Amino acid sequence: MRIVVLYLLSAFTLAGNVQAREMGHYAPGVANIRDLAVPAQPGLYFVQYNTYYEADTYRDVRGDNVKTLPGPLGIRLDTKVNLLAVTPVFVWSTDINVLGANYAFYIAPSASTTSLAAKLDGLENSFKADTEASGLGDTLIQPLWLGWRDTHYDIALGTGVYLPTGKYDAGDNDNVGLGFYTGQVQLSSYYYLDDTQASAFMLTATYETHSEKDGTDVTPGDHLTLEYGFSQYLTDRLEVGIAGFSQWQVGRDSRPAGPLELDPDAKGEVRALGAQVAYWLTPRLNFSLKYMKETHAKGRFEGDWLSFNLTFTPLPMF
Repeated sequence: MRIVVLYLLSAFTLAGNVQAREMGHYAPGVANIRDLAVPAQPGLYFVQYNTYYEADTYRDVRGDNVKTLPGPLGIRLDTKVNLLAVTPVFVWSTDINVLGANYAFYIAPSASTTSLAAKLDGLENSFKADTEASGLGDTLIQPLWLGWRDTHYDIALGTGVYLPTGKYDAGDNDNVGLGFYTGQVQLSSYYYLDDTQASAFMLTATYETHSEKDGTDVTPGDHLTLEYGFSQYLTDRLEVGIAGFSQWQVGRDSRPAGPLELDPDAKGEVRALGAQVAYWLTPRLNFSLKYMKETHAKGRFEGDWLSFNLTFTPLPMF
């Protein structure tokens, strides 16, 4: 019996490696709607993103829900993944002018706890497997963040790199980091309906390119993410908004050919929609709550994001 179970788990792992697309570092939808603009006032800003993710649906590269293992036995598969991540972001906004823009930079380390549970049914006895990993994750350093602003718009351009500071060993189940470098370029735009800037439309594009994953011959394909949203201040303290994103893998993964590779050119993708509410507890301390529901996933899990974020500003905001 144990030999059969190990064989099935190996088959699932192989099939997962074949069908799953490599994910990038950037997690869309976690930041507050207005966080992607360079802060207007110089000084040190601190933002803490506390994010919970849960998914019990895994979709293959065709978008089908994977409920059984490949093969003639029809073994039913139940999976569930949980992620709790804490990402403190230290932003230095300066009064330096570069090409007519305000210059800022930031660093964002991370820590997370992840659990993955899998259950096989259809054998003589059901089988469960649970893995858990926690620790410091990868770190984003963005040395260049430029912001152009006027009464009715904000435009921000930033470039940064994710460093593989989190634990990663090829083949291990307790990895926290992704095991590769990522270069990122992000362009954000905001349009304000009036001089008070109480109403804001947001559109952001993020492009990622990745290095080879440590200890493997796999290089993840490039990723493109589009985020959009609308934010409305109802009072000086209370803000509400709606947001969404679409994320595509625009380049195929570079990996050794496998005997079960059904579509080597297939790429992962996901979309999401959600809402946000934020409140200034004091003129310098903001609390926000944001929920995002993923849909149309391919080659990855599909689930729900919930973010509890805190923002500290160097100067009063009202």
